[in-house]
Amino acid sequence: MDQQIMKYAQEIAPKIIDLRRRIHRYPELAIQEFATAQLVAKTLRELEIEVHENIGKTGVVGLLQGGYPGATVALRADMDALPIQEENVFEFRSVNPGVMHACGHDAHTAALLGAAQILAKEREHICGRVKFIFQPSEESPLGGAAEMIREGVLENPKVDAIIGLHVDPNLPVGKLGYREGPFYAVAGGFEIEIIGAAGHGAWPHKAKDAVLVAAEVVQALQTIAASKIDPLEPFVLTIGTIHGGNRANIIADKVKLTGTVRCFNEALIKQAGGLMEGMIKNISQAHDCQYAFHFVSGGKPLFNDSKVTAIVREAAGKVFGAVNVVEVPRVLLGEDFTSYSQAIPATFVSLGVASPHQENFSLHHPRFDIDEKALPLGAAFLSLAALHFLNLAELEIAKNSGGVHGKII
Repeated sequence: MDQQIMKYAQEIAPKIIDLRRRIHRYPELAIQEFATAQLVAKTLRELEIEVHENIGKTGVVGLLQGGYPGATVALRADMDALPIQEENVFEFRSVNPGVMHACGHDAHTAALLGAAQILAKEREHICGRVKFIFQPSEESPLGGAAEMIREGVLENPKVDAIIGLHVDPNLPVGKLGYREGPFYAVAGGFEIEIIGAAGHGAWPHKAKDAVLVAAEVVQALQTIAASKIDPLEPFVLTIGTIHGGNRANIIADKVKLTGTVRCFNEALIKQAGGLMEGMIKNISQAHDCQYAFHFVSGGKPLFNDSKVTAIVREAAGKVFGAVNVVEVPRVLLGEDFTSYSQAIPATFVSLGVASPHQENFSLHHPRFDIDEKALPLGAAFLSLAALHFLNLAELEIAKNSGGVHGKII
């Protein structure tokens, strides 16, 4: 069966690649994934998979009922794009100005739709059910996973485990990275507003320059990692946006900054919020300015369950070859798959997409792209990971009840 699935994944590779290119060409921001959701729902219906729409506003869930009773496993992909102007020049580049799939969510969605095609073909042999979760809004600060969970995506039927993947431009195509335990960081977010007083550029002494204060704040905040945090603790603080001022000769009265804080220690990230506010307050007061500070600590790290990870590693070995399934280090990326991993047993893996034939850019870069040979591998992996989990769950039932419900494939 493993070989059969691998063969079928390669047969449908052109369809998976076409889906990815269609999604890439028409990217949509968080909670605006209307056309993407329609494409997903249409594709699932064509496979005669039960479809539920508008979960978490624009999310789609497909439910595939196997030929025999058993457990339920979920496979998840995210659908939203980023507010980035694409600089790639290939034919299927984004046609939506200022919006781009620069984080690979187009590949995640296409690979999961590929897995749906594979598993639908084998449905009569499956013990249990597979839920295909197509999630909106992963890139937004609050994330779409928590909203989908609140709306019952892990219930009716109750999901026993969930598996997800993310493309990784640091891994060559043909490899898959795994890690047991904490994998992705706690990702906190913050907003800062500096409030001064406007004035003419020629008379700085009659104004309170919010730009000057903001510049001092940016520099000061970077000293937190250098001098306030244990150097053995992974920690990063990034200012992502600065907005202020209207004209070159007007001293700005307001500046807004946003950014992110990442680490694996929940207590440390809360401590960082206090350190930040202390610095912002002192600098603002020194310039007789006001400030506003909003900090979200970000919850918990993404945690990979040991049992589910072991099952996934075995399945990955069938697809990539055991030597190409590699343990990878923790990363300070943020990923709202964390919400699923805190609710039920879960594992999240890295799919290698780096091409040996072209320059590979990082996630969130305007020229980010993938080696599309990874797509059928991702689809086959998700399919086999789901089947391996369901088969082992069926064997566990058999041990406890004295009989197998259905056929182990």
